Amino acid sequence: MSDEEYSEYEDEEVEEEEVEEVEEAEAEVEEEAEEQEEESGENLNEAEKAMLAAKKRHENDEQAKLDDYEKIRRAEREKEEEELKKLKEKQEQRRLAREQEEREAAERKKLDEERRKREEEDRRARAEEEKKKKEEEKLKKAQMMGGGFPGQQQGGRNFVINKKEESAGVGDRFGNIVQAKQEMGMTKEQQEEAKTVFMQGIRKNIAEASTILPNDMKAKIKELHQRICKLEAQKYDSEKRHERQEYDLKELNERSRQVARANNAKNGQINSDDTGGRHPPKVQIASKYDRQIDRRNFKERRQVYENKVAFPCFPGVPPPPAIYEKIIKKMDYEIQQELDAAEEEEEDY
Repeated sequence: MSDEEYSEYEDEEVEEEEVEEVEEAEAEVEEEAEEQEEESGENLNEAEKAMLAAKKRHENDEQAKLDDYEKIRRAEREKEEEELKKLKEKQEQRRLAREQEEREAAERKKLDEERRKREEEDRRARAEEEKKKKEEEKLKKAQMMGGGFPGQQQGGRNFVINKKEESAGVGDRFGNIVQAKQEMGMTKEQQEEAKTVFMQGIRKNIAEASTILPNDMKAKIKELHQRICKLEAQKYDSEKRHERQEYDLKELNERSRQVARANNAKNGQINSDDTGGRHPPKVQIASKYDRQIDRRNFKERRQVYENKVAFPCFPGVPPPPAIYEKIIKKMDYEIQQELDAAEEEEEDY
């Protein structure tokens, strides 16, 4: 043992001895106080003894209450520590589960990327092979038509420009746009059918309850619950993203209309009644002056154009004098004779 360790050991022994001495002194003081109280109690009268006994009872009650409070507080502290421990364990489990999910997602993403690269390489290889075959067939055809042989070397171009391959590349590039247009053009029945097929594919991946063992049922329920929670989160994110996209589309359409309106105004093609919306501008049938002073309705204005021989009628201008026609009315017996003649003609027919 080194000197430092020995000195520390001696210091600890000295401190322990001092603590024991202090405790013994306190115990002696308490014993002396109790003895003095007992001696003084013998010299006290009945009232003072009763007061002293009440004081002791009060002190004992307070001490009992304090002990009960300490017990309750200790139990609550233990309960809180236990709950905190459980929460920390759950947090750790969630962290581990999240890390596991992230690793699985990264692995799936890596596998998808590798599969996509392989498919891209295969597609390029097939395209190159088809292109090479077409070039060879075209070269053989040219040689046969020129009187040569397939193995004979001839001058001229040694390459073939295939425009179809370029168009195929463009189709591959914009395939997602075409697919999106097809999906947008689907009818309601087609959408329901696609949804049913998709739900059936998901249902096939879920095992029947009768085929699951009782021990694995809890784990399967937990797995399905986690999957539902994740799908709900994805659904919420997709809805918010859809709302944001709709807002962006409306804003972009409004901006495009404003830009077109500004360009038309710059070129002198602006129309005051064109609001820039999806509806066409209003057709003007009268000037602002006529709309303010003319009180005729649309029917009255239309009658002016329907009657070709009508005189124009303007507000504030008296109409021309009416043209009267002389009509001689018939007598009652003449009208009756005409009716009788018409009835006889009908009977003859």
